[in-house]
Amino acid sequence: MTVPSFAARRKAWSSPPVDDIGYLPAKDMLAMTDEGFAELMLQFWNNRYGGWRNWQGKWVETFGLWEGGIRDKRVLDYGCGVGMEGAQYASLRNTVWLADVSADNIAVAKRLFGLYGKQPEGTLLIKGDKAPLSWVPPQPFDVIHCCGVLHHIPDPVPLVEAMAGWLTAGGRLNLMVYSDMAWRIAVGTDPPPDVTKDPRFDDFWTRWDPIGGYADWYNRARLEERFGEWFTVETCLPLTQFGEYLGAVLVKR
Repeated sequence: MTVPSFAARRKAWSSPPVDDIGYLPAKDMLAMTDEGFAELMLQFWNNRYGGWRNWQGKWVETFGLWEGGIRDKRVLDYGCGVGMEGAQYASLRNTVWLADVSADNIAVAKRLFGLYGKQPEGTLLIKGDKAPLSWVPPQPFDVIHCCGVLHHIPDPVPLVEAMAGWLTAGGRLNLMVYSDMAWRIAVGTDPPPDVTKDPRFDDFWTRWDPIGGYADWYNRARLEERFGEWFTVETCLPLTQFGEYLGAVLVKR
């Protein structure tokens, strides 16, 4: 199969996911009334943190998104979408940057921050697969939050290496990625080493994400194999009841 171009993926991801509601064009969300936008974001919040993704509270616990979680840190929400997670970090007194492939997504995220009475400290528009690799943040981050993003990147190793350079010593990289169980649920076989060579690849990525055009699977061994040069896998556990979503915390070596 042919992996979609970055331009094609940027166009698709300019309609970011709003949990259990759909992939909504960012331009449409920007055009909503203040009341309509606030109601939509509240429904999103309830679906994310009160629904199946936060099974037994594992999502918020793993990523430190609760009152006793991550506080007073510098956080980069990489692939922020509508900015729901970044806004949660900002509400916990963290300083937050937003990064996304879509300028409209970043604008939606900034609008959501405004509902919290917050503003991001800065933003990064990702202009290509290789574009962020040489970026140097003004100050290192304590946390990079990368939720539902890394499994859509065909060659993630250079990016994760760059992320290690953006972090403080001992900084953490939060990942939510599709698991090996996600492949088994969607396809009914053990996951292959190279998803693009499997004839059932389309069954996999369309099962979990109908617009992205590419998705990969992860488990602890794959995280260690790909990223162990720069990170130690501190936490790796299923976030959902059936294990299709994997939560991982990687700590910079």
